[in-house]
Amino acid sequence: MHINNSESVKLSFARCIIKGDVVGRFYEIFLDSHPDIKPRFAKTDFDSQKQLLRQSVNLAIMFANDHPVAINGINRIRQSHSQSGMNIPPDLYHYWKKSFIQAATEFDPEFSDKLNRQWDSVLQKTIDFIIEGYEG
Repeated sequence: MHINNSESVKLSFARCIIKGDVVGRFYEIFLDSHPDIKPRFAKTDFDSQKQLLRQSVNLAIMFANDHPVAINGINRIRQSHSQSGMNIPPDLYHYWKKSFIQAATEFDPEFSDKLNRQWDSVLQKTIDFIIEGYEG
């Protein structure tokens, strides 16, 4: 049976969530990954933010398969994170992806090099789409 990248990542994310607060760990890593990131979260309600991130990662996984619901959801993120929205510079997405994959390596007991590449591929498709709309 062939499992595609997004299905493997979906299973990995589920294992991470079962193991513990992977999203909380992501934010620990992410906020320290670049000096421009922490100030952007100064007034953030992290309980709400963590819930939003879980939804966003699920959308990214679905987006990898061009799921219509995910396309709509990721498009809203693209608009809100654009230059005219929250103005999230494109170069910061690398830190987001790297931080999330690092957290997944710590929480998924089945993490592997192959899964690392699958996570990278799935998240990068969403990141590329969001960045394309930055100046839009």
